[in-house]
Amino acid sequence: MSKSQIKKTVLPDGLRVVTETVPTHHSVAIGIWVDVGSRYEPDETAGTSHFLEHMVFKGTPTRNARDIALFLERLGGVLNAFTSREHTCYHARILDAHLPQAISLLADLATHATLPAKEVIKERNVICEEIKDVHDTPHEHVHDMFTGSLWPGQAVGRPIMGSIETVSGLTRSTLADYRRKYYTADRVVVAASGGLTHDEVLRLVRKHVRFPKAGKTAVEAGSPDALSTTRTVDSRDIKQTHVCLGVPTWGFSDQRRYPLLVANNLLGGGMSSRLFQTVREKRGLVYSIFAFHDFYRDAGHFGVYFACDPKNTVRATDLVLKEMARLASAPITATELADVKSQLKGNLILGLESTSARMHRLARHELYLGRHIPVEQTMKEIDAVTAGQVMTMAREAFFSNRQALSVVGPLGHDLIGRINWNILRPKPMRIPAGKRSSGSERKVRIKR
Repeated sequence: MSKSQIKKTVLPDGLRVVTETVPTHHSVAIGIWVDVGSRYEPDETAGTSHFLEHMVFKGTPTRNARDIALFLERLGGVLNAFTSREHTCYHARILDAHLPQAISLLADLATHATLPAKEVIKERNVICEEIKDVHDTPHEHVHDMFTGSLWPGQAVGRPIMGSIETVSGLTRSTLADYRRKYYTADRVVVAASGGLTHDEVLRLVRKHVRFPKAGKTAVEAGSPDALSTTRTVDSRDIKQTHVCLGVPTWGFSDQRRYPLLVANNLLGGGMSSRLFQTVREKRGLVYSIFAFHDFYRDAGHFGVYFACDPKNTVRATDLVLKEMARLASAPITATELADVKSQLKGNLILGLESTSARMHRLARHELYLGRHIPVEQTMKEIDAVTAGQVMTMAREAFFSNRQALSVVGPLGHDLIGRINWNILRPKPMRIPAGKRSSGSERKVRIKR
């Protein structure tokens, strides 16, 4: 791993610049990150963040859409953007010599996009087609369903793109108002990594990147409530059943993140994982099975995805629940713990071969923590995880009686009742007379 130097500057208007100088690299990855995403949107305008991200590529006062597309590509660079539930990022990867061009273009897009009304109409149709595409792709649609099952009726649980109904109602005025409200200097982080110097990036940011100052009233997203998860089925005539099963967890800054990372890789982080070996190798019930996780500012989730023949759905689901229960009830061996720690650390270091991965890590740490966690510290945190901590974390998360399930496939509502949920159900507790149980209500929704 090459030695690097990380620096941070906060400008007078609140905009933050974080850089990582990697002397051995001849590329630079740079992103303008805005601390806003789909969870900030009202229900009736869901999809605004994503729509706005699309629209900035349609033109600025000095560049049309084709100019934007060609500007970095003719230099061998790559320009792109993405929207998440909490952030919007406009980013580029270029040769270090072309850093000035990249910053000038990204700043132009993020601050001066004209949002032409005729392009809004066209792009509305494009996004509706994108929504249809996800809905018609079972392994993608089931993940959107799963997030909605974790946080039913809440903004953090909605699809990032919104729905055809909400997107169809978005106008240029909606997008412009949203940008004016959220695209303010205090919500912006410029992150860059690679063959650069902090002073050069800072000079270019001061020259090109100018966001308006924050308004008088801070705008924040409400905290999600995961006390009432749901189990949903989208019944459709396809050859496989696609399943997402999991539980709500904790935010990015919570120290239980590290035992959860260990548990995630142990259960479904590769071909050696327990789920791959048990469900695919020993039983031959699936082709694809893996565990996944995500961390937000104040919440998170852990889940397992697999696809199988419909007749094997209940059996495969029960096997997944048993592996989750085993992790929560029996300590993992010293050898297994050492192996999964080595896997996690190896994945971390290999990922840092990419300037883009480094840039993303810089930005996420700044947005979630306000500081950078050195790679060495992250590795120490992983090494410090004990078998007992993994089991304690798993008991708290998996035995929470808040298991969410989403299924897409040729099965009806009776599937949910055939799964042995008692595998992950805590032992009943005696409740003193006159006191109500604090357990969450279970809801079942069937999509037809």
